Amino acid sequence: MKWQADARIMWQEVSRQILAVPSDNSLRLIVLAAHPDDEIIGASELLARFPDSLVVYLTDGAPRDSRFWTGGPYDSREHYANTRRAEAIRALSYADIPKENLCWLGATDQESSFEMSFFVAAFASLLERMQPDAIVTHSYEGGHPDHDTAAAIAQMTASQDRFANCAVVEMTSYHARDGRCVTGEFLNSPQLGKQRLDTTTSEIAFDLSESARERKRAMLGAHVSQECVLEGFSVDRERLRLSPGYDFSQPPHEGRLWYESLGWPMTGALWRELARTANLQERSCA
Repeated sequence: MKWQADARIMWQEVSRQILAVPSDNSLRLIVLAAHPDDEIIGASELLARFPDSLVVYLTDGAPRDSRFWTGGPYDSREHYANTRRAEAIRALSYADIPKENLCWLGATDQESSFEMSFFVAAFASLLERMQPDAIVTHSYEGGHPDHDTAAAIAQMTASQDRFANCAVVEMTSYHARDGRCVTGEFLNSPQLGKQRLDTTTSEIAFDLSESARERKRAMLGAHVSQECVLEGFSVDRERLRLSPGYDFSQPPHEGRLWYESLGWPMTGALWRELARTANLQERSCA
């Protein structure tokens, strides 16, 4: 994909429409979130401005290992997944997004990277139908393997010639810095090198008004099962930027990734190998 001149031109138009007052309702957006609640953490203001957006969840938010289930008790993984689905529908209603605008790709939480090519194809079919102006998703930063998979799926899909006019826009999530978890900021990864875009021209920030903060609190509060997880995220500011284009064969930053520090089964090395394999498959099908 031409991540330089063409991407800059698309971003200039998309960012103009995002910032327009009143909002330009002609902007077509697909938000690809790894889990229910990720889209609220990173893009609640954007969703409120564009309630016709399609919100696509990569996973059902329910890990296979019950040790990772929060806010229970639950009878089964399916019970937990259904709880998270209901919470997502309620949360997005605060931004006037109807449940018909929610789509679930169906991956198991923490395992989406094992079927990356499948989800690229599934996501491409949604783009084909909607023909969006922009995909809004996670940045590649090693916070959660599903976040990184969403970033890879968006980039691999948008790199197809038929989606050449679709910009890839990133929202913040979280990543490791000096052994701690950082939220609400983008990782300026050294692995991007010359591909990295000037953040002064590729990033916009929303300082949320009091009413917008109240709305975001209500949206986050709807995710009752995730209360202990979400309490560490600010409701004051949200950032968006044009994706700089990633080399997924390289780690997002030096040192241990955040999910590696949590002792999860996935490692950065394994994730990168899965991404490399998926990318080769996509190129062979192009």
